[in-house]
Amino acid sequence: MHIGEAGVEEPMWVYMSFMKRAQREHWFNEHPIGIHEITGLTLTTIAPLRSAVSQKVVESGVLSTRTGAVPLLEIEFDDKPRNERINFRPHLPVVFQL
Repeated sequence: MHIGEAGVEEPMWVYMSFMKRAQREHWFNEHPIGIHEITGLTLTTIAPLRSAVSQKVVESGVLSTRTGAVPLLEIEFDDKPRNERINFRPHLPVVFQL
């Protein structure tokens, strides 16, 4: 396991090289609402992400970022076929896009 170096103002990035997608796919069960995979992640941050590890995550296409007044993580599932949003705010700064 590798923990990327970033300041406290950025997310903590953890990379587990021993976890390959093909190895872990068989662990997953069908989700009760029928979603299959995460197809997008967008992180809104108060300050731009500047660390090398954050830049690598963005450049690899794993995460999209933007700067805004309020932190938020938007998680897109299955390319949003339902065009539905589930907003967990104010309890969690998370929005699901189904």
